[in-house]
Amino acid sequence: MEDSDVVAAIWKIIDSFVESGPPVILEAPEGTSLRGLLAEVGRWAGRPRNLAADGFTDPSLTERTGLPLVEPFGDELLEMRGWAYRSHWIGCGRVVTSRRERTVVVIAKREDPAATVIGEREDPAVTGFPEGASWAEKLRILTDWDPVPQLAAVDWPAVEADLGTSLPSDYKEIVDLFGPGGFDEYVDLLVPGALGMDLADWAKSDGDAIDLWEPYAGYPAPQGLLRWGASEQEPDFVWQTGTANPDDWPVLVGQFGDWKRFDCGLGEFLVRMLTDVQYGFPTSRLHVHFFQSHDLRSIEG
Repeated sequence: MEDSDVVAAIWKIIDSFVESGPPVILEAPEGTSLRGLLAEVGRWAGRPRNLAADGFTDPSLTERTGLPLVEPFGDELLEMRGWAYRSHWIGCGRVVTSRRERTVVVIAKREDPAATVIGEREDPAVTGFPEGASWAEKLRILTDWDPVPQLAAVDWPAVEADLGTSLPSDYKEIVDLFGPGGFDEYVDLLVPGALGMDLADWAKSDGDAIDLWEPYAGYPAPQGLLRWGASEQEPDFVWQTGTANPDDWPVLVGQFGDWKRFDCGLGEFLVRMLTDVQYGFPTSRLHVHFFQSHDLRSIEG
């Protein structure tokens, strides 16, 4: 059985997983490379969290941060990486029993962070969060995202100099907190320096296009549109530039010139996109929200 076969088995377990019950443990065939398996799962689950290493398990783990993936093994656990993926936890690691080391996969039901933190309220986008939390922090709570150190911090002054404009402060906070990736498999962030998803590269490409966003033009035209997100669902996710303070740029979402305007910052828009059914996005009807990292550089080959 190759790594891809193990991944297929993971998907089969997830598809048949019941609402309650103990974690499901799958033992990988002898000789399976943990690093290869991490890379294979990471291709669609994103960047994993480090839950245990060198026989030491993170003592701060809770039900909401990956504890169900390490609990079944106790002192036998050597290493475990985990993903919060939709309504499941997925873990890949190494355990040792009777002096025999083996690679295992664990699938556990994930506690709904939105239900725990937000609860049943009329407007979950603005209530139920810690007092004074920024929109980026609210987004982190909704997705149960555990920030990981970025291998290369974004040089914002250099990026803004290259673009010829300052960027919204909440966008920079979100990028610094999450890095490259997407929300609920619906919209991906354009992040400076991200392979294929670089904000400046897309801005130049969009600016060179003709009649891309009628009746608007692309940035740097006056009040031109600057793309901040991309989606396989086809809508364009942009700011309308033009005001002196980029924090006042509205968010526009549309396709082929059919625009819907949201007079709020990016952080508030993303939180409401995930939770507010009045905004009309399919993500608002999901019970669990997640961020899928596209930064796989932390997985060693």
